[in-house]
Amino acid sequence: MVAMLNKTIDTARLRTFVLLCAVIAIDKADQILLPAVYLEVCNEFGAGPAALGMATFWRGIVQSIVALAVGPLGGRYDRVKLIAMGCVFWSVASLFVGSATSMRTLVISRALNGVGIGLVIPLVYALVADLCPANLSGRAFGVLNFANNGGAALGGFLATQLADTDGAVAGWRLVFYSVAVVSCATAAVLLCFGRDVRPALTCATSPSARPPYPAADT
Repeated sequence: MVAMLNKTIDTARLRTFVLLCAVIAIDKADQILLPAVYLEVCNEFGAGPAALGMATFWRGIVQSIVALAVGPLGGRYDRVKLIAMGCVFWSVASLFVGSATSMRTLVISRALNGVGIGLVIPLVYALVADLCPANLSGRAFGVLNFANNGGAALGGFLATQLADTDGAVAGWRLVFYSVAVVSCATAAVLLCFGRDVRPALTCATSPSARPPYPAADT
């Protein structure tokens, strides 16, 4: 029975790790979309390179501020749920980017995108650190970095291939819509199958759950 329980726990950890790799890959793909389709965006809105710089600047500022606030949240709440919330938030922001009617609304939407990214990235790395034993942490973070770079490569490639396609919806808008849908689907799967390993430890080490101190020797 103990062996079966250990196997179940290990399977849950592995499943959560794989889902976190998917999250980090989609996150990186989402970050790379705007530079990949910026030529089409410039043509539609008559913007210049400075506008891309502003969109990237404000997304980075918002992402940095949110990342600072994530630490206390990650220490008190289920990190899997928080990561899924971040995925949904950047998914909605990506829908707003794809639906932008001006460069101003695109920059604002891209800044809101930083909220989801700032929420997700620190929690993913913290959760991976808790999921993996110390002797496997280097390998785990290597795989996570592989997923990160793979997401950037795949996102950039697909965005550039689809950006100039003609249809009922402009190709660059379709790119953002597609990432938004995939992000929401990933959040749903993570909620269903992901597992935060820390709450049990928190309960076990909370003052109310600690065993009483041994009586002092007299």
